Amino acid sequence: MREFDKQGPRAEGHPVVWAGREDGPALVVADPAGAARHDELPATWDRLATDFQIAWCRLPAGKRSVEDLEDVFETLVERRASTTLVASGQACETALALARQFSKIVTSVLLVDPPESGETLAETDFEVRVVARSHAGPSDRVEAPLPLGHPEVVAGLMTALADMK
Repeated sequence: MREFDKQGPRAEGHPVVWAGREDGPALVVADPAGAARHDELPATWDRLATDFQIAWCRLPAGKRSVEDLEDVFETLVERRASTTLVASGQACETALALARQFSKIVTSVLLVDPPESGETLAETDFEVRVVARSHAGPSDRVEAPLPLGHPEVVAGLMTALADMK
């Protein structure tokens, strides 16, 4: 499993931020950029929090990044929560490995700017979709991967989640 940068301001704060519903379907976010630093989801995620319990895993903040994600999944297994995993950039491969490990509850994996490796999108028992990609041009102000709070990412997530119902 891949290690994530644990230096700099994004590494400060809690490694996992829980938000949204206390029960029902879950979104687990594997965030290599470390957003949600102040124990709050990005504002663009507010509408997702009304329908889902969300565990935002800030990989740079966790001394035990992968173990923190495993702990979240174990909690969701106990709750029997149908789970969608969201990952970005360098966290995509780790997320897919964890989704395979917890395939009893994982129904889908939604990726943002996954590596160009065909192995990342290999056959699985759950649905895997790329919901957003960076694109060169004047409207793309950030380098890949797009931040998980980016409006294009949230729009892609909402479309994919609605399609999968």
